[in-house]
Amino acid sequence: MGAIANQTQGRSLQAMSPKSRLKDMVTRSWPRIQSVIGNNMSPERLMQMCISEINRTPHLAECTPESVLSCFMKCSALGLEPSSVNGLGGSYVIPFRNGKTHQYEATFVIGYKGMLDLARRSGEISSISARAVHEGDEFHYAYGLHEDLVHVPCDKPGNLTHVYMVVNFKDGSHYFQVMTKADIDKARNQSKAANSGPWVSHYEEMARKTVIRRAFPYLPVSVEAKNAAVSDERTPDYSDVFHPIMDADDDDPVDVTVEDTEATQTEANETEPADWAEQAADETAEQEAQE
Repeated sequence: MGAIANQTQGRSLQAMSPKSRLKDMVTRSWPRIQSVIGNNMSPERLMQMCISEINRTPHLAECTPESVLSCFMKCSALGLEPSSVNGLGGSYVIPFRNGKTHQYEATFVIGYKGMLDLARRSGEISSISARAVHEGDEFHYAYGLHEDLVHVPCDKPGNLTHVYMVVNFKDGSHYFQVMTKADIDKARNQSKAANSGPWVSHYEEMARKTVIRRAFPYLPVSVEAKNAAVSDERTPDYSDVFHPIMDADDDDPVDVTVEDTEATQTEANETEPADWAEQAADETAEQEAQE
């Protein structure tokens, strides 16, 4: 498709309603979308989820259709439906205004329960949990050769001071990690969705999710789960799905003449030693003449 056609198509998409734009993109890109999400979802179900989420969060209608679809593709690929769909807190799709492009973009956010789900899928974890510590709680921990962690909640908890996660493996070993309130807020400030969505409405759950995500590099989780943790609170990049540089069905012949390549390599192998031999002989002759 030429540049003029691309520009015309872009203008026509902008003129469409959000529902029509999404439907058009799903229709045109479905084979490539399906290669990402597999058979987890039909195009009708994908559209239904997108429209339902837009109705609940109107600002999503102002987001680029690519970012909205990308977030729902990530939800489907990971098997984590948005919390607004099933109420389980597995994931969220949040609108975010990009300061560089001045456009709204949808952001994919894994919830606390979604992070637990991803960790448990490895089959090597017997239990995993994360808890919040508040002012007034008895809490102390130690790392090193004699690790220890004690937390006794009080009856009237004050402000949050720490979060921690503990995982027990099926081989009998364990791992734990602690984050302070300052650590949590630093992680929050690095998120595109820091001032909206679950970071505002469910701060403590997001704090517990964050400490689990921080521990992911040290857990026996799948590559898929680790990649999901890396892409958390970002806009997934599926630009190759919506704007492929080259289609897989391109069948233009590629001329690769193996015989000529092998012949050229053979000639190089045959002439190279001779050149080296002649050079060595010349250097020897010069040395003898000097002596």
